[in-house]
Amino acid sequence: MSTPDPRDRRSALARLVTAGVGLIGAGLAGLVGLVAAPRSRAPERRWRTAASIFDLPADRPASAVISDRVADGWYETRSQTVVYLDKEGDGYRALLSTCSHLGCKVNWDDGTKQFRCPCHGGAYDREGRVIAGPPPRPLERLPVRVNPQTSEIEVQL
Repeated sequence: MSTPDPRDRRSALARLVTAGVGLIGAGLAGLVGLVAAPRSRAPERRWRTAASIFDLPADRPASAVISDRVADGWYETRSQTVVYLDKEGDGYRALLSTCSHLGCKVNWDDGTKQFRCPCHGGAYDREGRVIAGPPPRPLERLPVRVNPQTSEIEVQL
């Protein structure tokens, strides 16, 4: 009967210890990752007052600037969002003024009765549908409602 070689036992023990330390390290790294980088939450959408129904012209969309406080830790700023409000049947329509091509701000052109993008010549009709240029999608429609107590149009951002 032969005796086992002590070098084989030492190398097996070394592999076992190395694997154990690796598993413990991987588990600790996962725990540190969960604590150090918590999951980000989607921004909370809220209703914001945009304009009074009495301020809207009947023949064209009206722009409204909605200002909001943005807090990032201790740092606080104000963001501004420009929307276009328009009458749509018995209700109202709200379109985000951001071009779907590269994010430029569109403007309403009274002469052509279109939203025009100054960056690359994109054009949208009054309902926000693409009619010319490179934009891949229509202007983004936002949920809109009228506050019955104040007669103000509210937009969900």
